[in-house]
Amino acid sequence: MEELSFNEQKGLLIKGWMSHDARWFMAVAERFGIEEANRLNQKVCRELGKVEMKRFMKAFGLLPPKTVDEHVRMNDAAISLYGPDLIEYEIKVLDHQSYEMRIKRCFAHENVVRAGIEDQHQCGILARVQGWIDAQGLEHELAPPLGKCMKVLGKECSYTITLRFH
Repeated sequence: MEELSFNEQKGLLIKGWMSHDARWFMAVAERFGIEEANRLNQKVCRELGKVEMKRFMKAFGLLPPKTVDEHVRMNDAAISLYGPDLIEYEIKVLDHQSYEMRIKRCFAHENVVRAGIEDQHQCGILARVQGWIDAQGLEHELAPPLGKCMKVLGKECSYTITLRFH
């Protein structure tokens, strides 16, 4: 283990998890159909996001965010831990409760295209982000609602997230 840097070790763990995720999705799709695989994938991704963010906040002693800027910084930090090489994205804060997230490159999109199921796959990435928002104790609206991959539909992958702070 000493021969590998921390980042190399972390990369191996993330790639292992991603390999498991892809194989789980395909096994469910083969057994129960793509619609059920998509439904379950979004559910699992959102629940995973909740667990990840709760652990993240506990590990760093973070309280739920009170502003959109705090929320965005927390999510940026979580992405840098849980998979910095998985997506390339931009965040633009729109106002005191809303921001736009534009995903320029997405590992999930790349992999579903490679697997040949892009026309049937629905987004799980934003479901995970929704889990992070849930764990932060925030209610939110996502526009457009989750569905088929925006990139597959020939659109820009861009979502507006409106938060309700308590």
